[in-house]
Amino acid sequence: MGNRDDIDMMSGGNAEVLVQVLKLIDKYDLYGQVAYPKHHKQADVPKIYRLAAKTKGVFVNPALAEPFGLTLIEAAAHGLPMVATKNGGAVDIQKALSNGILVDPHNPKEISDALLKLVADRDLWTECRRNGLQNIHLYSWPEHCRTYLSRIAQCRMRHPQWQSDNFLDENNDADLRGDSLLDIRNKSFLFPLEGDKLTSSNSKSPAGLLKVIEECGGKDSNGDSVSGMGEKNNGMYYNRKIAGLRRRTKLIVIAVDSYDSSGQPDDMALRVINCIKAARNDIGARTTGLILSTALSVKEAVNMLSCGGISVHEFDCLIVSSGSELYYPSSGEDAGSDLHVDADYYSHIDYRWGGEGLRRTLGTIFYTPEQEGGRSAERAVSEDEERVNSHCLAYKVLRPEAASTVDEVRWRLRQRGLRCHVIYCQNETRMHVIPLLASRSQALRYLFVRWGLDVANMFVIVGETGDTDHEELLSGTHKTVVVKGAVMSGCDKLLRVSSNYARGEVTAEGPYISMAENVANIGAAMSRFS
Repeated sequence: MGNRDDIDMMSGGNAEVLVQVLKLIDKYDLYGQVAYPKHHKQADVPKIYRLAAKTKGVFVNPALAEPFGLTLIEAAAHGLPMVATKNGGAVDIQKALSNGILVDPHNPKEISDALLKLVADRDLWTECRRNGLQNIHLYSWPEHCRTYLSRIAQCRMRHPQWQSDNFLDENNDADLRGDSLLDIRNKSFLFPLEGDKLTSSNSKSPAGLLKVIEECGGKDSNGDSVSGMGEKNNGMYYNRKIAGLRRRTKLIVIAVDSYDSSGQPDDMALRVINCIKAARNDIGARTTGLILSTALSVKEAVNMLSCGGISVHEFDCLIVSSGSELYYPSSGEDAGSDLHVDADYYSHIDYRWGGEGLRRTLGTIFYTPEQEGGRSAERAVSEDEERVNSHCLAYKVLRPEAASTVDEVRWRLRQRGLRCHVIYCQNETRMHVIPLLASRSQALRYLFVRWGLDVANMFVIVGETGDTDHEELLSGTHKTVVVKGAVMSGCDKLLRVSSNYARGEVTAEGPYISMAENVANIGAAMSRFS
């Protein structure tokens, strides 16, 4: 009953309980069998528990609600079985220690029956005592720390075990001295040993390049037969790729989402690429890298470039499928596949990715308002199996006017405990669902973390509108050039519900954003940042 002074000095509720106890002692003549000291010291507490355990007693805590129950743990540590309330922390303690009986504090008969059961059944009393002593370590500080750290290990994001690239800093001077030999090495002067003419990987035709991609690059949704960076991390290719990217002082990211009504890329993207290639020569081609960032699949991106007479090897990286895949073109001295998928990026974005379970869930929520009312069975979207990869669920948008917005789809998925990126792209003809950590903007952050590329030295070229992830490309410390007239139609209508703010309310001006009046003025717009 705790430490107290005179009964008259106690609060009304506590005084009433103590008076009731005294009356019960008197009623049942329990003098000499009940102790109710006014004060006790901390050193007396273990002795009290040991006395109760030695006399085969029981610890009772019939509180209406017990937030934690420290006294229950103290009793268990001294081998004393318990009868405790079934409301609050005692439930968890009993589950862990299994050293007593839980009761309804509003039911006196249930409390008395539990007490009699433990006192009368010596085997049960002994079992509860033994369980308490054996399991009490679960509430020790070492066990608490182990449990806490194990939970962190389960919940934390698992980053891939990337190879350290510190050796590049030590050998950077040697790498720079070797730059003058790059042109010679890229020509790949190879002499046949048995009369067959050997060619470099740069000489492959577009058709041959597509064949290599299909055979070696990301065609399988399970990632089978993919030529990945993870396979070469310890080889010469890994070292060359890191060295090449680390020497880039600037990166130009082309993310112009210009498509025709069928969702196919038009010639505007090629015009932007050719204009940027010319501008790159003015600011230093050797130290300025190119990255293509698009919603197209890798095969579609290579097709687009080949149709415009542009080699994929002019780019340092391809961010494809709305940021769900990263590919690096090989250099002239690399044999085998011309495009290497970054397997480390796969392991990075795989965190909390729903995969097949997410695909089944999406099949149940993609319906139109007409379907919900039973008036039509026509779906607004259908799965696009040709564009699906291991980290991108692709869909064709059959009826853009009836399709759910990004906000609506995201809300429905979150109601089911699923978090991912939902992106409408290619002029409202396609929809991609990709992992939470994957997107075109986050791929740029990955390059910063992975390769040490400074985001502040990135120039992102976009149109005034585009895919529904267009806004994400505008924010950040990178420099953004918005090309007016480059994209005639985007996916803005499928981004938000009507009650949310519209695209026109999103401010597109700031210290990191420059406007280009047309494609020819991209170079001038970039120069305004310097």
